[in-house]
Amino acid sequence: MLFQKVCGLDLGTDTIKIRDKNGRHFLYCRNVIALRQNGSVLAVGDGAYGIYEKNPANVRVVWPMANGVIANLTEMGLLLSHLLKRFNGFLSGNAALYIAVPSDITQVEKRAFFQVMNGKINAGSIRLIEKGIADAVSAELPVLSGRGHMVVNIGADTTEISVISSGKVILAQTLKTGGRRLDEDIATMVRRKFNLSIGQKTAEALKNNLAFMINGPRLEQKVFGIHTLSGLPKSDLIPSLAVSVAIIDTVDYIVENIKSVYNRVPPQLMKDIAREGIYLTGGVSMILNLPEYIRKEIGIPLHHIQDPKNSTIRGLMEVMNNRDLRKLTYSLNDLASMR
Repeated sequence: MLFQKVCGLDLGTDTIKIRDKNGRHFLYCRNVIALRQNGSVLAVGDGAYGIYEKNPANVRVVWPMANGVIANLTEMGLLLSHLLKRFNGFLSGNAALYIAVPSDITQVEKRAFFQVMNGKINAGSIRLIEKGIADAVSAELPVLSGRGHMVVNIGADTTEISVISSGKVILAQTLKTGGRRLDEDIATMVRRKFNLSIGQKTAEALKNNLAFMINGPRLEQKVFGIHTLSGLPKSDLIPSLAVSVAIIDTVDYIVENIKSVYNRVPPQLMKDIAREGIYLTGGVSMILNLPEYIRKEIGIPLHHIQDPKNSTIRGLMEVMNNRDLRKLTYSLNDLASMR
């Protein structure tokens, strides 16, 4: 066991991050797999994403996760087995895996993570940890102390709001709202205002390149789609202001839920959070001026965690290398005793 490979996995709905204990190897790719009609694997990760929205009828492009949990065990197992073999030549049954999972999910959904790892991958050992704790560790918060901490991770498919104290998630809420909902808002706006039907990839590019909160540069981006009236290919210039206005309602929904969770925090921990502030992370938090907007709306300090897209996997690496923090992880047997 001394030389057993140890690595952490952050299985996001949109992306997968894998990092070894020593930080020498890091894999970051899309969480998607392309399958031929006979079930064989055509491409995984970024290769499969390149096929997405362009695949022929005899090729299925599948996102194995939805709302932060495993939606399809078979496809998830296939995807991970390919990626782990690619990741530093991983050998089946030779790895100890640490996996970050949402706090606010059922025991059945948590068991699915163990099930997929014990299938095609046959990992040596598997331990789970709540994403909120991994993010807090990444932000260098003293998670083992009795102080209260609040972390918000706005990801592709979910927004995870966690209140942490004494190494435990005291209060958690997972919203089924994230970057993809913003993409849908943008695609709807483009269809209604410009009579142009665009795909998810194009909407995501508009969000990443043009969206802002409060104030931002007045830019435009040329996009191609199908005209909703003629059915013919068409291009148009989409302004940043239209993109930014399109996402406001969803952003406000997220803000209102952050406020709601904060107002339910026990008084002794609320004082700590009011003084220390909320820690914001996740890829969507990189929208221009979004942290400032949330800070203004909530009215307490807010800190934007460095390199927010990778905060969870960075926290996992710290957990893997710290004996005290490893006690915050749990096995399948531990999960059974949590009932």
